[in-house]
Amino acid sequence: MDKVELYYGTENGKSGIGIKIHSQEANVDDLLQAWQPLCDDSGLFKLYAASNYSECKGCSVNCCNTAYVIPDLISFRKMARHLNLEYSDFIDRFFQKEKLELGLLRMRPNPCIFLKENICSIYALRSLICRFYICSYILGDTEQLIYSIAWTGITATQLFAEAKGLLHINSEAGSSSFDLLFKKLINDYRDHPGVALFMNAREYKDIPLSVFKL
Repeated sequence: MDKVELYYGTENGKSGIGIKIHSQEANVDDLLQAWQPLCDDSGLFKLYAASNYSECKGCSVNCCNTAYVIPDLISFRKMARHLNLEYSDFIDRFFQKEKLELGLLRMRPNPCIFLKENICSIYALRSLICRFYICSYILGDTEQLIYSIAWTGITATQLFAEAKGLLHINSEAGSSSFDLLFKKLINDYRDHPGVALFMNAREYKDIPLSVFKL
């Protein structure tokens, strides 16, 4: 039996995707391996996909055009290494300057700087917030699980950047409602035990799912 299993259930009258964790040894990489087929499934109903059925990679109605992406720390480090850039240069070239002035590490948007001819050019390295997003209904407990994992990883990036002196300004002036929401979520997750795991991890397999509640 796989450590992590996907299933389809019904909640509030809607059919949705859920997760069952069968092993205390399951980790975030196990979850990602179970989750990826959903992104590649052209038979799965997706609200915003062309004709409601499309693989996520290369979707012409692309969430990458407008998404507010702050990468989790594992993805952040891998992207910088892939580009052969120091973290400071990576931030300077690939992150939105207006948000940096607010103390937020949002990747340059409209569309995402890594979107090339409507295809993600770093698909294997993309952040958790991108990996987990599919425009299909997800059961509540599962949605909270992936939400917690993604925001814990994002918070780790924020704390890492702060500790390295890569973020110097943290002003509220000019902040959008999304900026304020993201700042609040980062503050809410600062004390999550998973943050330290992300700070010390090299791969997603280094982070056990047991630290997150399902």
